[in-house]
Amino acid sequence: MLKDILIIDGYNVIFAWPELKKLSRESLEHARLTLRDQLMNFCKYKEYEGILVFDGKYTATPASVEELAKGFFEVYTDDGETADSYIEREVFLRKGKYTNVYVVTSDGDEQNQILGSGGLRIPARELYNDIRLAKAEERKQYTHNHHRDHMRIRRNELGDLLDPTVAEKLEAIRRGNK
Repeated sequence: MLKDILIIDGYNVIFAWPELKKLSRESLEHARLTLRDQLMNFCKYKEYEGILVFDGKYTATPASVEELAKGFFEVYTDDGETADSYIEREVFLRKGKYTNVYVVTSDGDEQNQILGSGGLRIPARELYNDIRLAKAEERKQYTHNHHRDHMRIRRNELGDLLDPTVAEKLEAIRRGNK
């Protein structure tokens, strides 16, 4: 079964989301980590593979591709390569290997290039809203499952299944009052 893949232009998203943009003024590294954590959770929840791409020119990190979790990669391009060119190449290479190849960027020229390569675009603001909705769904699902599991445990307690007189006799034996 083919999956969907989400390829994200990291700095484009950081500078499009107000809280990450603000955070980047204090620490660009912290903004990158915050974005990475949110995307890893989102991709896992949605069962997407993900590639988070950062331009190498904004960091002292050498060019690298690292798998941070199963199916989630973080990429730093070479100093001379833009995230846009890396993403365009990845869309071309991955088209046909995934159900959908989504690219997250709000760069208009990049969006046109992605559409021409057979990828699907997601503006940074739309991803922001998708992540918020996914978090709410996840919280609701967790609360529902937790309540259901708690009820299942209560229904299966031995004391709830015993006749009251038998329960009293067993309690007397437990206390040593035969």
